[in-house]
Amino acid sequence: MRVTQPPRVATWLLERLASGEKRESLVGDLIEQYQDGRSASWYWRQALGSIVTGAASGVRDHKLLALRAVAIGLASMWAFGALARFLLQILWVLSSGGVYFGSHWIRLDYEWIRYRVYIAFLLTLLGSAGSGWIVGRFHRDQQAPMFFAFLVSVVLGSFVQLAIQVRLVGWSIRPFTQYPLLVLLFFVSVPISILLGSFLAPGSRPIPLR
Repeated sequence: MRVTQPPRVATWLLERLASGEKRESLVGDLIEQYQDGRSASWYWRQALGSIVTGAASGVRDHKLLALRAVAIGLASMWAFGALARFLLQILWVLSSGGVYFGSHWIRLDYEWIRYRVYIAFLLTLLGSAGSGWIVGRFHRDQQAPMFFAFLVSVVLGSFVQLAIQVRLVGWSIRPFTQYPLLVLLFFVSVPISILLGSFLAPGSRPIPLR
């Protein structure tokens, strides 16, 4: 008789993000119930619920460590942002006239200026992924809770920044329709990049699939 395997992506997320000493037994129990007749949607709900519940419990039990993770993550994002601004400034200078160095002019074609928004977008995503990797790398024993603490702080910070801009710059109260690219960047692309970066960080030993 052929044994039905549960959704592999959901199982992989459990292996990677589930917290606590009972992680292995949790994964095994969910797989067993799925093979006993539970649906794929049930398995997904249980997997995601277990991940979120475990992460919240880990943050509650390690508050100081969570604060450190948030501080490290935000500091690394600031550092990556500063590097991105420096690189964009170099691009602007080289495309706007160039620099005279070693008896030669170093220039870029002015057409590069047209791509600065896309380059800034890419650098932001790379910096976000890098910050996720750093948080995961320095919190291997509590990787999922610390990652979620950092991710929540970034999303909340984006909401605060958006609210301040609406208040000070005078945007209408419809930024989601007027500035869809900014909303997409800060509330979708950046969190996904942080998540992908955390996946690349070395983590705890994976649980073999049955």
